[in-house]
Amino acid sequence: MVYNIPLDTIYLGDCIEYMKTLPDGVVDLIIADPPFNIGKKYDAYKDNLKFEEYLNWSYKWLDEAVRILKPNGSLYIFNYPENNAYIKVYLDKKLQFRRWITWHYNTNTGHSKRNYTRTQDSILFYTKGDNYTFNKEDVVQPYKNPNDKRIKENLAKGKKGTGPYDVLYFNIVKNVSKEKTEHIAQLPLGLVELFVKASSNPNDIVFDPFMGSGTTAVASKKNNRHYLGCEISKKYYDIIMKRLQELDKIMKESVSQAETYSK
Repeated sequence: MVYNIPLDTIYLGDCIEYMKTLPDGVVDLIIADPPFNIGKKYDAYKDNLKFEEYLNWSYKWLDEAVRILKPNGSLYIFNYPENNAYIKVYLDKKLQFRRWITWHYNTNTGHSKRNYTRTQDSILFYTKGDNYTFNKEDVVQPYKNPNDKRIKENLAKGKKGTGPYDVLYFNIVKNVSKEKTEHIAQLPLGLVELFVKASSNPNDIVFDPFMGSGTTAVASKKNNRHYLGCEISKKYYDIIMKRLQELDKIMKESVSQAETYSK
């Protein structure tokens, strides 16, 4: 089915308003990293709602996300475990739960004096049906015990590794990181790319309702997927546009070099 939707675009404004303009079952993959309601100083969003208000807002955007997802589509939701616990109960009535994924990261800041220091976010993985995309071979991880006899046999047969585990280790995007922008809660590109590769195919549509610094759009463009997304902040929207322009320049230069070498 063909929809008259401008692909590879970012909507500057509220994601719920934008999703309401989309037809049912139009996107293949949704990757959502919403505000966690912990008082972060975003540019254009109040991140300190009353908890019930936060949940009701979450349920509203989730309803639209479920509606626009294709029958074979997948959904990933980042949040703190204490928030995702409520979201899971809600989504279990609407989608098929696949896995509770943990993103583990090291941190040298925010150490708690009277509690265990947080070094994880949770990611809920849902699908709309059983016939969903999961490209295991595109996201294999190196074997943890390559000297094991059975593993050596697998390597000799050409196997590159094992499927991804449900605990993923990626460094947070620090101020010294090359990919760092002015956004205060930027996701690592490698982490988002893993989900793009695993749960979508080339030319599929990947949607992010909270684009932030644009990592989902960058990951999609790098891997030959179409992207759609929303960002409520003009400041962050401009950051996204700049990252995409820089990526477009890099990709064009790469194609030009490849054509030169082939002559």
